[in-house]
Amino acid sequence: MAAVRLRKAFRYPEESDEEREELDEQEQERLILQLQSQNEARNKQYSLVFTVIPLISLVAFLPSLFTAPGLGERLLSLLGVLSLLASAYTMRLAPLYPDRKGKKPLLAADERLDWIQSAFMPANGAVCVLLTVVYLFLRGGSSFDIRPVLYLIPGAMLAVILLAKETMLSVDVTTLKGLQYEYKGA
Repeated sequence: MAAVRLRKAFRYPEESDEEREELDEQEQERLILQLQSQNEARNKQYSLVFTVIPLISLVAFLPSLFTAPGLGERLLSLLGVLSLLASAYTMRLAPLYPDRKGKKPLLAADERLDWIQSAFMPANGAVCVLLTVVYLFLRGGSSFDIRPVLYLIPGAMLAVILLAKETMLSVDVTTLKGLQYEYKGA
């Protein structure tokens, strides 16, 4: 019995002897405001980046829009351009935060444009589906100057835009207000 070793009980890091200091109302409010401003700044950055991406993608359709020999190819290129512009509009100008009931956006939009904004997404989706169907029929061989794989770009951009908007909406700092507690100091 030369060496006797005593065991210490395992403790999680948060179970330290020192209690952490609770935040008072002002500190909570300051922290929530800081998180909201960081979230808004990131949303603006993402909005700008994901608005520019569809606008850069327009370059793929511009040559065939102006120089295509056939009317059909020009029409499909025009639909691709319009879809990419609609995706950029959706990312940049469409309201981001719905109200709590999910019926109307919080941003004050002109009532005349409400029906345009509500029709934008289904119309853009229909154009993307049409261009995808055209791709499926033309991928074997076509007389078009444009490569049919380019008709998939508007649908891919719309999917990326919708995913980015959904990700931006998933971070809701306003719910922290309900989690605030009232700390009664000594």
